[in-house]
Amino acid sequence: MPARSHDAVPNIALYNLRDARAETQEQLAEALNALARKRGEVAAVTGNHVSRWERGIVHPSRLHCQLLAEHFGVTVGELGLTRQKVAPVGHRGNLADSVANVLRIEDPATTPDGEPPVIESQQQWLHVRRSMHANHTRLAQNAARLYPEEVRVGASGILARPEWTFASPVDLENIQISFDPDAKAPAFDGTEDLTSHVRPLQTIERRYQRYSQAIRDVAQPKLFENRLSWRLAQADFTDSGARLSFGNMNYFDAMDTCEAVAHEFAQAHLVNDGEVSAPTWRGLRFRKAIDDPFDLSRRPLLMSINTLTIRRDKNSASVVLHNRNAANVATSGGVIGVMPAGVFQPSSVRSGDHSGDFDLWRNIMREYSEEFLGNPEHDGDGAGADYDAEPLRSLDLARRSGGVRIYCFGLGIGALDLWGGLETVAVFDAEVFDELFANLVRVNDEGTILRVGTIQPTAHIPFTSEVVKELLATERLAPETAMSLQSAWRHRDQLL
Repeated sequence: MPARSHDAVPNIALYNLRDARAETQEQLAEALNALARKRGEVAAVTGNHVSRWERGIVHPSRLHCQLLAEHFGVTVGELGLTRQKVAPVGHRGNLADSVANVLRIEDPATTPDGEPPVIESQQQWLHVRRSMHANHTRLAQNAARLYPEEVRVGASGILARPEWTFASPVDLENIQISFDPDAKAPAFDGTEDLTSHVRPLQTIERRYQRYSQAIRDVAQPKLFENRLSWRLAQADFTDSGARLSFGNMNYFDAMDTCEAVAHEFAQAHLVNDGEVSAPTWRGLRFRKAIDDPFDLSRRPLLMSINTLTIRRDKNSASVVLHNRNAANVATSGGVIGVMPAGVFQPSSVRSGDHSGDFDLWRNIMREYSEEFLGNPEHDGDGAGADYDAEPLRSLDLARRSGGVRIYCFGLGIGALDLWGGLETVAVFDAEVFDELFANLVRVNDEGTILRVGTIQPTAHIPFTSEVVKELLATERLAPETAMSLQSAWRHRDQLL
């Protein structure tokens, strides 16, 4: 039964999901109908339906809930569609409280800094950031066009020096790493006046000093910790391997620069309804100052290790991909990404643990444990990872016995955010994969596992020419994922 208008509880979570993708209610309705047709079902959703759901007048049907979750890449529970009891008269909750909780920001009307210019500045900043997530892939592809063609990795939205990508995949063992405790600090840290235009007002008198502080107060995701991390300070490549040197940094150092430069581009190039205008350097003063995206002395480059996972049997192969939830992650939210993917960082801030953690494969193993099996993440201030404990022990044994093989495609830079990524691929024999990941989760802390099929949905996405082409055509595929899929398909004879 529809709720009476004065008893309805507005669904702020659903509204925010739609707003983050810069969709109108009619566009969302059309997208849901298209999804239903692919499943052989009829949804018959209109913009009026969406409006009534968001206002809390009616609750979507089970089918509509499933379609909404699939469209936004979240669980049904994250849609804010749980039926709520209406509070007795005189005891209703404050709607402003629920909005503040969703946005992770204090109610401006009750804070000393709730001046209209502050509220407007933060709302505008939040709108750009959400639109940046919703249009990440197209923005990255557009940003790449600012740079010479020879450093663009196809149309993926990734940049790389020609020598940074290998002619054919190399074994991960050929990527040698070292630590430089005296690595010189980069030229920019994101607190310069050059970034003031992408930092909203904190009070009527001043802007936020750091972009990460604005995220903390205005748009804090579920996972947001200023972890000790390793900064890529030098990269030297040969035809058959690479030497990477690292120094120390904090996670938020990258947020203050990489997210700021991405916000700057989105702010200058997003127009009505999420359209992206032709790339121009106008309004990109911070990006101009950074200049060469491959100069590691210009800004702190925090490297993620992005691993495309392939399950290989005698006659076929499949991949596992990830719907990254923008409400949970600080970067690359709302895109389809490889799985696992994680920042190169220690499992603990305790100095005694660093030498054991400073290893590319061990970092990848920890991400498999967290993202594939749902195990807790080492939070950085407790005991370090025990690599003799399960499932890390079995993962390592599988690699040593040849049941899993790890290769590297190269090092790429995201054209939108100038974030660094070591692009890798792990090829598992089917029986090894099935044993290690018998308890593969559907949902983890960063999002949901992409599933295909209508009768028996599966996380095993066929690794075929047709499917790869279809994935590359979607505007939700993360740039680094596009690069890895293209490389893996091109070198499938070697990998499989």
